[in-house]
Amino acid sequence: MRRLIPILLLVGCASTGTRHIVPLLDTAGIPNTDVPHEGTPLEVVTRSTAVDDPLPIKGSNIVYGEIEPALGFAISSATVPWASQVKPKRTGGFQLLAEVVQAYVEYDDGRLMVILNVRATLRARVGNTYIAQVASRCREAAVTPPEKGAPVVYTCMSRIGRDLAGWLGGLEL
Repeated sequence: MRRLIPILLLVGCASTGTRHIVPLLDTAGIPNTDVPHEGTPLEVVTRSTAVDDPLPIKGSNIVYGEIEPALGFAISSATVPWASQVKPKRTGGFQLLAEVVQAYVEYDDGRLMVILNVRATLRARVGNTYIAQVASRCREAAVTPPEKGAPVVYTCMSRIGRDLAGWLGGLEL
């Protein structure tokens, strides 16, 4: 019996893998904001479709958390100029639903690669009237360890935000 106990403890310790969560909002220095009030011209809502949050990084024991709020902040920040211009034109404002349809992060040979695919749907907040839809994709990479990769992920999200801001600017409302 004495031989069996140490073997079971060894197996138990060997089978558990520890994951380290890197929260994107805190690590990349992104401030957390409150829910918009009814006078906000553009409300950005984020959802994940079949995407894990926290998001595992292939090739490491690190996972990135807070994918949705970090993406929401990146899009909100990029669309402020557009939202400021359309504010007087639409009563009740707009809602932009940004759905993360694919998220992939890989660490290999010292290089971190991030791929995000987002589908964005613009609706009027009053009446929930559909206006338009678009897809946006980013791919970003850097030579950095995964525990220091939050800025790489946020750079990718910022690119999506700028793409969506440009798309919004081209819409005839």
